[in-house]
Amino acid sequence: MSGRDLIGIAKTGSGKTLAFLLPMFRHIMDQPQLESGDGPISMIMTPTRELATQIYSECRKFTKPLGLRVVAVYGGTPISEQIGDLKPGAEIVVCTPGRMIDMLAANNGRVTNLRRCTYVVLDEADRMFDMGFEPQVMRIIDGIRPDRQTVMFSATFPRIMEALARRILDKPIEVQVGGRSVVCKEVQQEIIVINEDDKFLKLLEILGKYSSEGSAIVFVDKQEHADMLLKELMHASYTCLALHGGIDQNDRDSTIADFKNGRVNVLVATSVAARGLDVRHCIVVINYDCPNHYEDYVHRCGRTGRAGNNGFAYTFITPEQGRYSTDLIKALSSSGITIPESLQKLFDDYKREQEMMGKKVKSSSGFTGKGFKFDEAEAMQAVEKKKFQKAALGLQDSDDEDPEEDIDQEIESMLAPKKKTIIQPLIPTGEKTLSEKLELAKQLASKISMTKTPAVNSFTTNKPSATAHAEAILKGDAFSLGDIASSVTAKSIAEQRAELINAKLNYIPKDFEYNDDGEIIKRDDDDLFAQTLTQRYEEELEINEFPQQARWRVTSKEAIAMISEYSEAGITVRGTYYPPGKEPKVELGERKLYLAIEGMSERSVTKAKGEIIRLIKEELIKLNNTSYLNKSRYRVV
Repeated sequence: MSGRDLIGIAKTGSGKTLAFLLPMFRHIMDQPQLESGDGPISMIMTPTRELATQIYSECRKFTKPLGLRVVAVYGGTPISEQIGDLKPGAEIVVCTPGRMIDMLAANNGRVTNLRRCTYVVLDEADRMFDMGFEPQVMRIIDGIRPDRQTVMFSATFPRIMEALARRILDKPIEVQVGGRSVVCKEVQQEIIVINEDDKFLKLLEILGKYSSEGSAIVFVDKQEHADMLLKELMHASYTCLALHGGIDQNDRDSTIADFKNGRVNVLVATSVAARGLDVRHCIVVINYDCPNHYEDYVHRCGRTGRAGNNGFAYTFITPEQGRYSTDLIKALSSSGITIPESLQKLFDDYKREQEMMGKKVKSSSGFTGKGFKFDEAEAMQAVEKKKFQKAALGLQDSDDEDPEEDIDQEIESMLAPKKKTIIQPLIPTGEKTLSEKLELAKQLASKISMTKTPAVNSFTTNKPSATAHAEAILKGDAFSLGDIASSVTAKSIAEQRAELINAKLNYIPKDFEYNDDGEIIKRDDDDLFAQTLTQRYEEELEINEFPQQARWRVTSKEAIAMISEYSEAGITVRGTYYPPGKEPKVELGERKLYLAIEGMSERSVTKAKGEIIRLIKEELIKLNNTSYLNKSRYRVV
């Protein structure tokens, strides 16, 4: 209430919402009345739509007697209705970051603005500053006046997130009530190591035990798992509903309302319902699919045992999910609960397995998202691009691994690259070497744009100056060199042109060199040998297994010319295309279609290979994009 920035950390169900609402109302009442065209005085940002609607309903209990207006702005609902609510003006906006950005940009910024905003709340602040939300949150924060008051509340707040959050806070106070990132003591935690086939029967046993005492939330990891489990529970005569991101927003709102009102006793949900959802009569939480990071576990368990009531949390973990046992042991230890022997054994086995592979076991965190960058195209295009890439290469969905890394590794294995480094003489040896070099120097010098200088002596009378000077330096003609030295300095135009010719020929004079005075210096034999050798790098990329369009893309003359110019490496198409099931006769020297890359440096070969991979990926995306867009109910016969 003193106006200081704040980080508030307290257990789930402890009343954090009211802790930031009461100072907010006091702050707004001390401000001048809103005028036409003014934006909100206070803004509350949340990571999920369900939490936004819940805070909105809590706000309305206070705003009516205070004469204030509150508007909820979140995705999944028609934006026109929310624009209609915002245009007359509202002191409080409860929003999700994405839709708030849309609202600020709508109608060239005439719908609302943040010029009057002086009180900003980030609820579930650690998730708001996860890398998935951080670019959007920072874009909104940067548009708010600097003399604002910013408060952040959450039950979990890892140190890495705190350092990120302090960037937008001004000398904040940190208030911590109870433990930091721990499950509250009112929740009794049970960890059950169980096989996948036995999980549903165990779920029915737990639901039967607590069905008469209150409601239950069953958490799963994927949307399709939620729908499948919903059908199975309905067959078992349980009244239940599903809640996940794939459901229409109106259905999500009605599901939450039915569950809170007690019309439905069992809610099957993904982690979209893990944060902030307040249901007083929820007696038990069942993690049917084990949470994949520590903070998710804490928030899931926090849906029960709220406002001082007792609750129960059961977590199923299969023997194959040893990587999650680290987080569960950490959660039990933080709450002072004895670790079950079965869980400890699972952790020990997993730790031993990882140590044999040379890896360290550490607790996982959910804050690893990449986020959407606003200097790219639309977010949906990026999502569709990843889908097409994964579909093109037959990759399955994975929450634990980076799909881009999987795609690159898959293409690497399909290309089957072969590298080799060749050491070869830089110039041919023999008696004719100097004369051959002289002839090449003449040809190159004649093509160079020359400076028209008068002839120096009889040696250069009928020849262009650059050719004469180059011949003088290559031949070591003392008379010519003396004349040249008398007319220009040692670093004359002729010497510079000769150096240019040498560079184009990759030629270093092997019999002699010059000092600053223009005198000839003999070289050591070992030095001569070292200078006459160079390295050439080669790499072969087998492209036989890629679709026809991808092969055409990287073997066309235009593409090869473009890649060669970009990378300074030579590319040659070799071998023959062999369809699936047909193998080349190796004994006859036959090979599948491949690209041979040659370069004078390893960097040029690497650049060429990277560009080839990029073109192949683009063609795969186009190919799958076309097949995806052509899917329709009707077709031309």
